[in-house]
Amino acid sequence: MKPAAKPIRVMHVASGREWRGGQRQVFLLARGMHASGRIDLQVVTSAGSELATRLADSGVPVTGVPWDAGLDPRAAIRIAALANPGMIVHAHDAHAHALVDVATRLRGGATIATRRIDVAISHPTRWKRVRAAIALSAAVAERLGAAGVPPDRVHIIPPAVEPPPHETNGEARSADSVIRVVCIAALTPEKGVDVLIDAMPILCGRFPALQVTVLGDGSEREALQARINAAGCGHAIVLTGHVGHPERFLNDATIAVQPSRSEGFGSSVLDALARGVPVVASNTGGLRDALLRGGGVLVPPGDPIELAKAIAALVDDPAERRRLGDAGRAAARHFTVDRLVSRTLDVYRSP
Repeated sequence: MKPAAKPIRVMHVASGREWRGGQRQVFLLARGMHASGRIDLQVVTSAGSELATRLADSGVPVTGVPWDAGLDPRAAIRIAALANPGMIVHAHDAHAHALVDVATRLRGGATIATRRIDVAISHPTRWKRVRAAIALSAAVAERLGAAGVPPDRVHIIPPAVEPPPHETNGEARSADSVIRVVCIAALTPEKGVDVLIDAMPILCGRFPALQVTVLGDGSEREALQARINAAGCGHAIVLTGHVGHPERFLNDATIAVQPSRSEGFGSSVLDALARGVPVVASNTGGLRDALLRGGGVLVPPGDPIELAKAIAALVDDPAERRRLGDAGRAAARHFTVDRLVSRTLDVYRSP
């Protein structure tokens, strides 16, 4: 009788100093792997962060480290102390990758790195050293290829979405007199919230019952609020700041909007699809992959007029909203946590 195979030893590393889509994906992946019972894993992340708290509450082994700066030497020392030969060390963001790269070169271990953003890679040498690179979309995979990562080391694995606890009712949405448009996005330039604001004067004139909610925070918040005030549409759009579970706002949404200028994938789009909320998104990066199976419409990035037209068309057409909502629910079934875990384990086992 053959002895049982030893479980794969994995250390996930994520700076985790904020809670956005990437951190949520780390949480889903680590929790799913831990639940499988096939992985000897731990997660190293910023002590006291929301990621660390959620992992601990879910029973996932987590090591909290001081990680105030991106390349915090205290985090670097701890990661290096934990790394060892025979371990897979999976970096989930740029700062984590930089520290993992040093740790595995000094102490051993195989570096796996996930790339979540669709921008040019600034440190290609580091990426050329990984055993495998995980890209969220075809657009991100192209960036890795342009940086010189061999094609056989690049694996496209999209994010996952959990099904909502209660299925929302698209018919009830269409019958509601309030038109609720939800945008879940960090308030940073690449997310294009300014484009949505610039579309508001067109929309407010046609739809007095329109209410737009933007969930997220970031460096552009003050400038975006000034833009809202200048547009005279403060009554119709609100910037909520950080919200712990922004996806819950989609339960009552009429339309979800993702107006990004660049996007690695857009996991909040999956939250909308899973709830049957039709999506209007920019035709850029991973958003094309997110809507490849249906559930939404794509518009040129950076174009507030086309964005307004697409939103208005869906407001005016409840039947099309229902059709897209049904297609979105079907599409979301292809982005399960089990599939995310399984495909990532396949990468770990690859030569």
